[in-house]
Order: sequence, then structure tokens, then C-alpha cells
Amino acid sequence: MSKVLTSGPFVSKLSFRFLKDKYLELLKSDNPFEQLQAGQILNHFKENPILTEGIASYDEFKQHQEEIDILMSYLFPSVLSNNEIKAAIDPLSNFSFYKSNRLIKILEGSDGRNHNVLKEVFRDHIQGYDFIPYAIILNSYYQYNIDFDRPKNLKIRTANGEVKNYRVTFNADFVEIYPNEGAVEITQEVVDELLANAEDKNVWRKYFPEGSWTMEGFGIINLIDTTLDNAIDGFKTNMIRPNNESYKFLVEDIRKIFGIPDLQLGSYILDKNQLRPPYDLNFKMLTIGANDSIKCEEYACQNVYNRLFKEHKTVIISNVQRYYELTGGNSLSKSLISQGLKSAVLMPIVIQGQMMFILELATYKANQLNAINMVKIETLMPFILSYSARTITEFKNEISAVIQQECTSIHPSVQWRFEEEANQYIQNRNRGENAVFKEIVFENVIPLYGQIDIVGSSNARNEAVQIDYKEQLSQTKRILIKRIQDNKLPFYEQLIYQIDNFLSELESNFHTSTEQEINNFYTSQIFPLFDHILTSNEEIEDITSFYGFLDENLKSFYKARKNYDNTIDKINKELSCFIDKQQRKAQNMFPHYFEKFKTDGIEHNIYIGESIAQERPFHLTDLYNLRVWQLQVACEMEAMFYNAQKDFPLKLKVASLILAHDVPLNIRYRMDEKQFDVDGAYNVRYEIIKKRIDKAHIKNTNERLTQPHKLCVVYSSSAIEKEYLKYFEFLKAKNYITDSIEIVEIEELQGASGIKAIRAELNHNLEKAENLFTTNDLERIS
Repeated sequence: MSKVLTSGPFVSKLSFRFLKDKYLELLKSDNPFEQLQAGQILNHFKENPILTEGIASYDEFKQHQEEIDILMSYLFPSVLSNNEIKAAIDPLSNFSFYKSNRLIKILEGSDGRNHNVLKEVFRDHIQGYDFIPYAIILNSYYQYNIDFDRPKNLKIRTANGEVKNYRVTFNADFVEIYPNEGAVEITQEVVDELLANAEDKNVWRKYFPEGSWTMEGFGIINLIDTTLDNAIDGFKTNMIRPNNESYKFLVEDIRKIFGIPDLQLGSYILDKNQLRPPYDLNFKMLTIGANDSIKCEEYACQNVYNRLFKEHKTVIISNVQRYYELTGGNSLSKSLISQGLKSAVLMPIVIQGQMMFILELATYKANQLNAINMVKIETLMPFILSYSARTITEFKNEISAVIQQECTSIHPSVQWRFEEEANQYIQNRNRGENAVFKEIVFENVIPLYGQIDIVGSSNARNEAVQIDYKEQLSQTKRILIKRIQDNKLPFYEQLIYQIDNFLSELESNFHTSTEQEINNFYTSQIFPLFDHILTSNEEIEDITSFYGFLDENLKSFYKARKNYDNTIDKINKELSCFIDKQQRKAQNMFPHYFEKFKTDGIEHNIYIGESIAQERPFHLTDLYNLRVWQLQVACEMEAMFYNAQKDFPLKLKVASLILAHDVPLNIRYRMDEKQFDVDGAYNVRYEIIKKRIDKAHIKNTNERLTQPHKLCVVYSSSAIEKEYLKYFEFLKAKNYITDSIEIVEIEELQGASGIKAIRAELNHNLEKAENLFTTNDLERIS
């Protein structure tokens, strides 16, 4: 190495001339100590003139290093060298020629990759060009006051992998830049051109030719450890992330702040004197068992209870084992010890004057968390509180979303209209006007209705009720007969007489009140008698066995009915999931309103029209596609049902029905019922037909319209008949239905006449199509 630095237009000159000038001024000081020190240093300059003449090469520096070290010892006092982090550098090359002891130890204790880290200090590169010297020329020499300032920071990784952060400051008291022969005068016009072409090296070289400026002197850099400050700043930044992202950063940041890599973080909520799992399930509970809840009074000692839940103050348990021994062991200390945690902190989080939950910190070493280092957390508390408040708000919003979705759902296809009205409502309210949420109406929409109904569900339930109560009454009768053999008690005989009447009624005259009458009989007479017998010295195994068969909630036999209820539940879930999945696909064809209802089967309403589709134009083809979709789904749902039937406790049957309507109507959202309904007297006829066709018969017969294994489409116009016959021919070609297609007339219904239906036998072994059918498929078939 011949020179310390050659850098384009700049000539570097390591010199202490300006330091000598400072001491010449101090020689005139009124302070005798300053005079004495200045005299000593000036003598050193006198004995070593090279220090003021300047050193231009590394070899020259090595020759005079001892003299330079003596000079630097005045600026780096030995008594401060183990505390201060600083170095003397050549300002252009960042060649550090003198370091404090602490800086040397930091570099030596690094992972081996940081010994030249100071080389990059005060380098500000744009497209590989170092701008710092130019900034000094423009600002210090020409006084243009251009903002080149940027915070200077260093990262040094220690041998154990920890990253330490340092903020760097630069003392330029002993540096001067001056032009050489050939330097170009920098006018305001030149500055404008330079700044307009900041990334163009050629423009800068044009106004700063090779060797045109000299940078003479030396600089002093000071490093301040900002590792903790950076960790706190990082913590603050990460607190504004979405909660599902911020948790992992939250844990790591707090570990950095405390300098404890394995510090554990947990939380639990306070809910009406009960401690429960947290809202944010990213948090685990450190002092309560997973998924447990515990009363506040049973959680810890009285002192912790008062401080935490009454005074809302932080509880610090620096030595968990000692706390356990002092308190005799409680839920708090036992939970910590079981996990090997030996120090802990419980921080109450109070939002708007109400304690919401507790933040837990814990470590695996005693005294790692204590009253002294907990001061660090005070800076973080405003951000923890903000994060906590946001967590609570998001949780409540999620609750509202679930309630809306499960209980008062607004279908996505019409949500835009509700948002428009809500926006107008808020604007009116904010302006102080009378804010009224107007009714939502969609005009000129075509309805589509369909259902897949469990055939004979009422009879199936009645049979299940009869089976359960027959068995329950028979067992009760046997228990009573056994006791009559030992004691001829008229009361027992009277009970047996009532049981025989119930059994006869179940067999031949079962009605809706029978079930309630039997329950009242057991509640008022049988159960009190059996409870009395259980307290006596009699044999009670038969009564104990009888009670074992009773359902805990219903207090009656619940085997056949349970099979029925489970079957209905499974059927509804299977059908509901299937139509939901297919419905999402249908929305891609054209946006439309969709709602479904679970009864003994699944019903659905669909409304399609331009008023619902917002700005998307509506064409009748969109309606036709949806009608084809409805038929396709009906066929596939039945096939899916019978394929899954083998897994149902009971073997039931279903029947499919579709109501086709071609007259546009209006629908209005009923605020009180939280659902859409048809609007207007004429449109009510549609609702009447929809509710009555399910139980309708074929004209002049006793045959029900809806039959198992048959798809039925109800309509009242010849145009719809012609349209749907084409669809049925298509489904037959796709092997979704058989050749058995018939048109039937329906009996006169109150408020509706002239109604007909197309029925077709379904193929339960159909091969389900991968895609939704459309009218384009019909055209290809024809």
C-alpha cells in the first residue's frame, strides 16, 4: 500500500496541522492547566514536524506511528479509554489509525467479519459514487446548505451471533477541504446541474477534475451503543403490524430489549372474575393451564390478588421457588415451576379504566426479571396498550363478523347496496341531518326457488319417539312389577295401569301431546318414586341401570331419536356444504343473490337481475345459465345424498323440487326479519305457490307431486315449459336423468291455478361433470 487514499478528484493528506492551531489558541488561555497541556503538545509538534507537514502514504504513517500515538493519547485519555467507543480516522478513506480500548475489544469480540467495518463509515454511495466529500465541499466551502445528512449507523455481529447497533457521530474540527490548481468554480447553476444529475458520474467528474481538491487533517468518530434503542424502535414499528404478523416480532423484540434469548411471553384475559385463554391465540398462557379457566381468588396469594386485580399494578416474582415456599404453593407458582420457569412478571393491561387482560413474562433463571430491569418496559407501555386495544377491537369485530355471517348474513352480491346506504347514513349523521337507514329494494329481479326435502321426516321422527318411549315405559313397568311381587302396593298397580295406557296410545293413537304427557308422568310420579327407592336399603341395581339409559338433558330414553336427529343433521350438513360449494362457482357466471335455509332438507332462494349486479349489464342468457345450474345441482345433490346414505344411522329418502317463475318482481329487505322478501301484493302470489306446492297433489289423484328419486320443476307458463323441456333433454343426453319424463297438472291451490310440472326420474349413478353446464353446452348438444 503506497497511499492512504486516492479518490478521483480528491487528494488525501493525513495532517495534524489544525490540531496544532487549536493548541496554539489554548496557549493563550487563562486556565493554567490548559496552558500546561498546550505547551507539552506543542513541544511534541516541534520535535516532529512531519505531523504538521502531512502524511500521504501508509508507509510514512508506519514510520511515525509512535509519534502519532503519543499525540492521540491527549485526545483519548487512558482513564476514559475503556468506556468511550471512538477512533481517529483519515476522513476520506476512513482509515482508522487510533482506537479506544473499548472499540478494540468490540472489534476483537466480533465474529471476525467486522475488523474493517469502520471503512464504510461516512460512505454515502449513489450508484457506487461516494458523495460525502462533495457534500463537504458544497456545504462547508461554498456554504450552499444542501441537505446531504443521513443518520450513520453500524451493525457489528458478536462472536455469539448477537447483532449490536451503534450510532456514529463525526467530529470534523480538524479537517479542512481546499481547492487545488485546476479546481472548477462551483456556481449556483453548477449546483443545479449536479443535483439534477445526481446519479451521473460524468457530470460530477466534469466539475470535480482529478486531483482538484485536497482534504487535509483527520477526523474523530464516536460510537454510541443504540442496541436497546433500536430494539425499542423495532418494537414500536412491529406493534403497528397486523396482529397475526406482529406477535413473532413482539416476542423477539422483548427478548432483545431484556437481553434474554429464551424469555417466554404469554397472556390471559380477565372475564368477569375468571381468567381465560387470550383473544390472540398466538399467545400461550404461562401461569394457567392450556384451555383452562380459573377464578381470580384461586389464582395466587392474597397479596398478588390485591396488587394485580384490585390495584392494577405490575407483580414481579423474581424468584419463583422462593415465592412457592413462602405461599405454600398455589396455582400461579405451581404452574410456573411445572414449566421450569424461575422468574416471572405479571403486567395488568388496563384499557379505558377497565382491566382487560394480563401480559406474562417469564424466564428460566431466578432473578432474571426483577424490579430494576422492569424499568425498560415503561417506555413500551403506551405501545403495548395500543396493541392491546387493537387486539380487543379486532376480536370484537371478528365476533360481529361471525354473528353477521351466521345469524344476519348480508350476501356479498348485495353488500354494495348496503354499504352505499350506510355511507349515506353516516354522512347525513355527521352533517347533523336526520339520519335514516332507508329500506333496500331491488327491482325487476327474477326469482328461482329450489328444495331437496327429506321424504316422510315427520313419520320417521314419530317412529323414533314411539320406539324410545315404548322401551322406557316397558323398563319402568318391569321395575314396578318386581316390587309388587314383594309388596302388594295399590299405588304401584295404579302406575302400571297408566303405563299400559301410554303403551296402548303409542301403538294405536299417537298424537302430538302424547310425548309431553309421558314426560309429565315421569317428572311428577316416576322419578320422585325412584329417587326415594334409591335412598332406601332395597335392591336398586335395576333403577340405577334405568337411570343410566336416560339422556342427561332430556331425562328420557334417546336412542332412536338420536339416530334420527343425527341423520337429519348429517344430511343437512352434506347437502348444505355441497350447494355452498357449487354456489360459489355460479357467482362467477353472473352475480346474484342467494340464501339457503335448513329444515328437513335444504331450501334456497335466488334472485337475479341488473339491479343486483351493480354496474354489470344483465342479459336473459345469464338467467338461463342459472336455471341450468339449478337443475345440474339438484341432480348432483341427490346422487351425492344416496351415495353417502350408507354412512347415515337411518336410511331416509329425499325429493327434489324447483319452482320456475318468469315474471320479474321486486324484493325488499325486511329490517325486522333480517332477510329479503317479495314486495307488492301481486308478487305475494309467488310466495303462496312456493309454500304450497311442496304438499300439492297431481290433479284428480291422491299422488303427491314430489316423489323420491324424481326431479320436479313447477311452472305456470307455456314458455317456461318449452324452455325446461330443452334442459331436460340436455340432462338426459348427459345421463343425469332417464328417459322417464312426464308433464303433469297440479291440483287447484288456494290463490293459484293452472300450475303444471315436469317430472323426470333421476340417475343416481351419474358421472358428475367437472364444470358447470351452460346454455353453450346445450347448443353443442343440439
